[in-house]
Amino acid sequence: MTTLDLGRPMLRLGPAGRPLLLLDARSTALCAGLWTATTLLAAWAVLSGAAGITAAEGLAALVGRGDDYTTMIVAEWRAPRIVMAVLLGACLAISGALFQNLTANPLGSPDVIGFQTGSYTGALVVMLLLGGGTTAVITGALVGGLVTAAIVFALASRRGAVRGVRLIIVGIGVSAMLASVNVWILLTATVEDAIMASLWGAGNLSGMSWPLVVPTVLVSIAFLVAAALLARPMTVMQVGIPFATALGQNVRAVQIAAIVVGIGLIALSTATVGPVSFIALAAPQIARRLVRADGLALGPAAALGALLLLLADVIAQRIDPDSPLPVGIVTVSIGGVYFLWLLIREGRTR
Repeated sequence: MTTLDLGRPMLRLGPAGRPLLLLDARSTALCAGLWTATTLLAAWAVLSGAAGITAAEGLAALVGRGDDYTTMIVAEWRAPRIVMAVLLGACLAISGALFQNLTANPLGSPDVIGFQTGSYTGALVVMLLLGGGTTAVITGALVGGLVTAAIVFALASRRGAVRGVRLIIVGIGVSAMLASVNVWILLTATVEDAIMASLWGAGNLSGMSWPLVVPTVLVSIAFLVAAALLARPMTVMQVGIPFATALGQNVRAVQIAAIVVGIGLIALSTATVGPVSFIALAAPQIARRLVRADGLALGPAAALGALLLLLADVIAQRIDPDSPLPVGIVTVSIGGVYFLWLLIREGRTR
C-alpha cells in the first residue's frame, strides 16, 4: 500500500517501480463490501419467497440439474429479475453520477431534471400511439431523453453557458409539463393498454425473462464501458474547465459524450422496467460520502445502486406477498425522505 499526494491510501497492482494499476484503498474496500452484500441478498432472494427453495435445490436449478418446478421458479422467474435489478441499479447510479458531475450540483439527477420523464414520454408514444415492440420502445425512450435534454439545455443556457441551479429549475419545469403529456397519452389509450402502461410506469421488475435480459445486458455494457472511459477526463474537468482545456482536452466533446451516455443509461432503464426514481439521485451521493471523495466514484456508485435497487425490489415483493408492489413505489417512498433531507441541507448551506 502506498499514499499519493492527496493523502489517500492506494493499492498498487504490479511491479513496485511501475505498478500496472493504482486503486483507491477505501473505494476498493467499499466496492468489495457492497458487492458481497448484493451477492448475499441475491442468494437470499433466489431461495426465499412463497415457494421456499433450499440452497442445494437452487444451485441445482441454476446449473440446469433441478426438477421442472424448481427450475421454473429459480432460473426462469427469480434469477432474471435479480440480474435485471442489479444491472439497472448500477446503470441508474452511474447516470446520476455523470449528471451530478456535469451540473456540479447534488440535485442534478436525470430523474429530477426531467430526462427520465422525457424517456418515459418517448416510450409511451411508441408503446401506446405507434404500437412498437421492445426495440422500438427502447429507441423511443432514448430519443425522448435526448430531445428532452436538448430542450432543457437550450432553455437553461444563458450567454452560451449553463449553470447548475438554472438547469435544475428548468428541468423540473419541463418534467412537470411532460408529466402532463404522459397523463394525456394514458387517457387517450384503451383501458387495457392504459392499465398495463401505468403498471409499467410505476417501475416494475415483474415479468423479467432471459430474452429481455440478454439484449439489455449487451446494450448496458456498451454504455458502462463508455462511462468508465469518461471518468478520467471528467475528473480533470472537475478541477476546472480552463485547466482541462490547457491540458488539451476537448471539454465540449466530453460534456456531450457524458450527456449521451447518461441519457442512454437512464433511457435503457426506463424502457425496460419503467421510471425508477431516486436511485440515480441518492446512490452517487451516498457513495461519495462513504468514500469521502468529491469525484465521480463510479465504482462505489454502481455497487451501491445495484444493492439499493435489489433491496427495494426484495422489499416490494415481500412487504405484502399476496399483492406485491412495483419497485418504483418503494424507491419513491425511501427516496422522498432522502430528497427532503437533501433540500433542507442544501437550503442551510446557501
